[in-house]
Amino acid sequence: MYKNVLTLLTFIVCTASIHAAKLLREPYLQSATPNSIVIVWRTTGMSKPMVKFGTELSDLNSTVTDTILTRVSHDVAAEASIPRLYQETRSDLKENKAYLKDPKTYNSVADTEAPPQTYQFEATLYNLKPNRRYYYAVYDDQEKLAGEDSSYFFKTLPEFDSDLPQRLLVIGDSGRGKPEQYRTYESMLKFVEDSGRPLDMYIHVGDMAYSHGTDKQFQEYFFEPYARTLRNTTCWPVMGNHEGHTARGLDGIGPYYDAYVLPTKGQSGGLASGTEAYYSYKVGKIHFICLDSHDLDRNPNGSMARWLKADLEAAQADWLIAIWHHPAYTKGSHDSDKEQDLTEMRSFIMPIIDEGGVDLVLTGHSHIYERSMLVDGAYATPTVAEGVILDDGDGRTDGDGAYKKSKGLHAHEGTVQVVAGHGGGGTLKRVGTMPIMREIILEFGSVIIDIDGDTLNGKMINEHGQISDHFSIIKRGKVSSKPVVKPWQPKALEKE
Repeated sequence: MYKNVLTLLTFIVCTASIHAAKLLREPYLQSATPNSIVIVWRTTGMSKPMVKFGTELSDLNSTVTDTILTRVSHDVAAEASIPRLYQETRSDLKENKAYLKDPKTYNSVADTEAPPQTYQFEATLYNLKPNRRYYYAVYDDQEKLAGEDSSYFFKTLPEFDSDLPQRLLVIGDSGRGKPEQYRTYESMLKFVEDSGRPLDMYIHVGDMAYSHGTDKQFQEYFFEPYARTLRNTTCWPVMGNHEGHTARGLDGIGPYYDAYVLPTKGQSGGLASGTEAYYSYKVGKIHFICLDSHDLDRNPNGSMARWLKADLEAAQADWLIAIWHHPAYTKGSHDSDKEQDLTEMRSFIMPIIDEGGVDLVLTGHSHIYERSMLVDGAYATPTVAEGVILDDGDGRTDGDGAYKKSKGLHAHEGTVQVVAGHGGGGTLKRVGTMPIMREIILEFGSVIIDIDGDTLNGKMINEHGQISDHFSIIKRGKVSSKPVVKPWQPKALEKE
């Protein structure tokens, strides 16, 4: 509601000689394209926002002031005609299921919204060169707030037909501020540094701000812990159920929607969705689809499913990757055979995913790491392996061999399902054995996905920096697929 009706403006401080602004939220990157990017930051107190950028750190020779959207906390909005950040009312709280379950979690309405005197700036930089590194800094008039060192940079996306290699970071269910979250993050950073291959994007599969997705929780459990990555790596999120306590996908309001600036008009290469609740983007020849599995209609005739089908039909890519929060297959801290939101993603959304030729599905929610074999057509409840496993090997080039698919996009050649709800935000748990899974690991960690031409390599990096799982998908030539008779099965829990 709020963001959709905003108009571009430059907020001019009444007294230019007085600078009361203080950096409240460090700059972070959003909605990258080959020719543009959005830089977001917050201050407390009045500011005259400006971004300086350039291809050389020592020469930030371009300046942006007139394409900066300003939004403010409700106390400032009440005094000036400026678009405001989300403000939750007492009646909103009374209707909120999280509040009704535990009213003590909300001491006041202010727990959910931006602090007083908050100014959020969303600067769009246009006319950039594809696949180019730029350095930047953000200012209050001529006073630097952040930047002008080598860690403050962004890289525009490659051209949509480029096959340049890409490295993806995937984290889920991370945001509690616990030691496990920080160890998981630090171990990932060290792995990336030691490998000599930097990240190209950051995908978060939801539950980044426990327990209720409040503005304060976003700041303390997401923006502050990951600031070193967010300042130079675009984050592409999906909403989890915890963010959903204070955000609504139907009208796109709440702290989650304040935090992110997502492509609604197809500007990042996908089909326009008209909503930030679900969207798609393209990086070279890789097409990504991000869905709201929490609070939107999952039915095949619903708006999201119809958009998904159209987006997949229009996709021109070598790789398709789908991302949402609630896994279609899991027996971790959640059970996809017993919970409606999970079973509906399996029975309603997965048939569209399989028909569209998706290669990899990334989810969270269940506090575990699970990675499937090559699967197609697993829509039944309870989930069974018979008749739906196209390759029951370990998917490793140094083991049974990579999972093989035909070059291009082809229906029903199988997906690999990854549940990455082990980012450090919740207690690890396993309630059973999901029969389509090849790996089931109770360790905190993150996932690194490397895509190099026709090969995708995935690695699970645990909180100690060790590679606990790895797998590969190769798309080459023409592959004939059919279900394995009596597929390999993971070892069941003793209590099953």
